[in-house]
Amino acid sequence: MLMFKRGGDKGLTMITVSIPDKYAKALSALGDVQAAVDLALQRYTIEQITAKIAQLRQRAQMYEAKYGMDYPTFAQRIAGDESFVREIETAVNPLWELDTADWEFCVKGITDWIHTLQAILLT
Repeated sequence: MLMFKRGGDKGLTMITVSIPDKYAKALSALGDVQAAVDLALQRYTIEQITAKIAQLRQRAQMYEAKYGMDYPTFAQRIAGDESFVREIETAVNPLWELDTADWEFCVKGITDWIHTLQAILLT
């Protein structure tokens, strides 16, 4: 096994990763092992982030369908319209506050993960 250490530079974390010999030999024969590992990590991270964004979007869309509006509109209405809150409690969901917390988590998570993805893609 090839031991791979990365660290010391600004913005990098020291970590040791074991690469099975079959991959290390193939990557060495193809060129720079470090570049190959970096590319593999980038691709995997992008794949995981896009899956997370899709999951959060799906949950947010469920709330949009349930309440008939997007989150910013919903948040504005519950903050300033008591009759709307009473309507939601009686007609849609008496536990709307739990939905609101999860919905906000989804919306903020989407924004945060998109920023993380952009940072990865732009560096």
